[in-house]
Amino acid sequence: MRSLFTQRLICTAVASAMLVTLSACQTTGPMQTGSTQGSGAPAPQLTPAEQQMRADSERFNNTVIGGIVTGALAGAAAGALIALATGGNKKEVRNAAVGGAVVGGTIGGIDGYVTAKKEQAGRSEIRALQAAAADVRQDNQKLQAYLDSSGAVLNEGKARLASLGNDLKAKRISTEQAEAARQREVQNIESMNGTLTQAKKTRDQYTQASAKFAGTPQERRDLDAEIARMNRQVAQLEQNIADYNRALAVSRA
Repeated sequence: MRSLFTQRLICTAVASAMLVTLSACQTTGPMQTGSTQGSGAPAPQLTPAEQQMRADSERFNNTVIGGIVTGALAGAAAGALIALATGGNKKEVRNAAVGGAVVGGTIGGIDGYVTAKKEQAGRSEIRALQAAAADVRQDNQKLQAYLDSSGAVLNEGKARLASLGNDLKAKRISTEQAEAARQREVQNIESMNGTLTQAKKTRDQYTQASAKFAGTPQERRDLDAEIARMNRQVAQLEQNIADYNRALAVSRA
């Protein structure tokens, strides 16, 4: 009969796999029509630009490198589960978890990502570098799409805030109404900050992975160029958020 220790390990492995899957699917929901803001007033309908920004954010959050790490965690849990279910001892469970991580695509985060790229490239360092550059390029394209849509939201928000300030000065709306209207912009800024956090994490992951690849500067040029491009995009998103925050602060002055 399977021991209580083994049963608990099986439950832990199942729970781990489920948590990995759920966290991979989790997204930040947009403002919903019909929901209420702090004042109790209905939340405004999202503009096409706001809808696009949130859709682009969800696409970018599913990064290539993040997917490989997530797949590895699920693979490790599944490997351990199979070993336990078939009566494996502690050593066999550990080995199965490592094996599952390899199938999932990684062994321990960034090291595993590099290992996965090299395995896919048949252990060729040049092809591994090219594969990594292609991954960063793909995520850069998604981040650029987010920059485009969030830039449109920024322009809309600045226009609304300027109009809001004029209405407040002319006493066409009350201070309470103005603050309630600002919550739309606050939510947009929060959404942009969430994507900025993911963008920084992704950039740092690729930077760390890049340092673990060998190759001459010429062989690394594509990967280094794509990481540099991502860094510029991160800086641009930081600037956009700062501009949005300034416009919000001016509207409250």
